[in-house]
Amino acid sequence: MAQEAVAQHYDIVATAGGDGSINEVGTQLIDTEVALAIIPCGSGNGLSRCLHIPLNPNKALELINRKAICQIDTVTVNDVPFISIAGTGYDAQVADDYAKDRHRGFETYFRYIVRNYFKFDEKDFTIVLPDRTFSTKAFFISFANSNQMGYDVPISPKASLWDGLVDICIVRKPNALELPIVGSYFLSKNMDKAPKVDIIQTPEVTIIRPEASVVNIDGESVLFDKELHIRIHPLSLNVIV
Repeated sequence: MAQEAVAQHYDIVATAGGDGSINEVGTQLIDTEVALAIIPCGSGNGLSRCLHIPLNPNKALELINRKAICQIDTVTVNDVPFISIAGTGYDAQVADDYAKDRHRGFETYFRYIVRNYFKFDEKDFTIVLPDRTFSTKAFFISFANSNQMGYDVPISPKASLWDGLVDICIVRKPNALELPIVGSYFLSKNMDKAPKVDIIQTPEVTIIRPEASVVNIDGESVLFDKELHIRIHPLSLNVIV
């Protein structure tokens, strides 16, 4: 339907849903004149929160009539586009488990956060940046275009939707004693200052993993080869805000 709207030169395509629905619709509008309107109806509503779109559907609908449009960056992982957040490792496993559960909401999501913390280990990654290459262990690596993972919890507080950069958030696994400390930084929206966290801003990066596995793409799990090429596409999507 979004593709048809582009072909027929519609002005706006609206989607009612969460980050997965926004991805499904919004990625069809990249590099077109058609604007995306968002009516937040998902669980975490990460992109909506980042763009300060009201979570009340009636107030979100009012924005369409005002038609205040801004352009935001989008990102690709091996040419598969995403708009808000992607990642590999622990968070991708959480997203994969959550997607397979018929129950929605924070309680279900939190259950998989806890369960996978105990059974998921750090893995070895090679990070290839434009100016350097290094190896690291990581519990998970997030690719943040927006600053929101959902539920008003930012993974990279300084991430911007219009800076032409993607934030690569490399997170080591905290032990039981470190977990409350890292958690406090996370919940206080200071993840960039937390121990065992490194954030690199870059227009592109290649990440080589030990094996092929799922990647979290705007909350949906997608199977990828072990090598991931992440690239920013500046100001490539029109959004009503």
